[in-house]
Amino acid sequence: MSKDKKKGGLCAVDSLGACEPLYGTAAEAGGWILIEYRGRWSGDAYKDSSIPKAAREKLKKIGKAVKGSRLQVVSQKGREDDGISLFIARASDTDAKLYEINLGSYDDLLSLDVDSVFEDDKYERKEPLVIVCTNGERDTCCGKFGKPVYLEAAAGPHGRNVWQTNHIGGHRFAATFVCLPHGICYGRVREGKRADEVVDKYLRGEIDLRSLRGRSSYSAGAQAAEYFLRTETGKTGLSEFTLEREKKTRDGIAVDFISPGAGETYRVNVIKSKRVARVLKNCGDSKRDWVSGFINGGVGIIKAGGKE
Repeated sequence: MSKDKKKGGLCAVDSLGACEPLYGTAAEAGGWILIEYRGRWSGDAYKDSSIPKAAREKLKKIGKAVKGSRLQVVSQKGREDDGISLFIARASDTDAKLYEINLGSYDDLLSLDVDSVFEDDKYERKEPLVIVCTNGERDTCCGKFGKPVYLEAAAGPHGRNVWQTNHIGGHRFAATFVCLPHGICYGRVREGKRADEVVDKYLRGEIDLRSLRGRSSYSAGAQAAEYFLRTETGKTGLSEFTLEREKKTRDGIAVDFISPGAGETYRVNVIKSKRVARVLKNCGDSKRDWVSGFINGGVGIIKAGGKE
């Protein structure tokens, strides 16, 4: 059998072997809405869940209140009679916020005043949240690599803040997880201890470049640009840079970042390539396809010390 007819292969193993870049592959989401669900998960876990229709309508309204949000179902090993948790994260590089609402039942969603959630600190959660994709019903690699990572991380020092979720996107980068509220997405983490290291850095206000897919609040191109900027400058502080603007160019985009502490503005030129690697996009695919990605077109300072 030829290498392009490798039927039934593991897409995460294939992607790693093809050296497909991680950066610029995070799901684009300005917010994350997580509703606890303890029933069986199918490949489309939310759609096939038994969450009542009225509750779903309210979740849709909450989604509209958080621009660009993504709805997930989550669960946590060992939880039985602790009510139902609803988490709302506003992902941002300047003002990330995480809220937690404890519900007695899904019916309690109907009386929830969405605007009041964001008005004061009543619902604000100070501790971060980590969601790990474990849904092997959607793709084999999420179960094979994501589930063990979740179980090990859940038993570790960050266990109470670690939840499993149904689909983050990019199962060929399994195990994948997101640190909230900032929406920092990681991939190819194969051990819970390694996950703990990444979360430790997040709690210290640092980004782990080795496993970084990108910030969900950025476009894919800006995600890649941030990675290029950080690898060239060696700066990994979570708030080291903020996105100022991105502009289309002939070959890709020019992305400007401000360094608040240094008062500098950096420009990263990102070139889009239609062929960065040839991979199995899903487990069980019969052939490999080319995937697009990004190339570093150069990083430079365009404003130093407040002067052009």
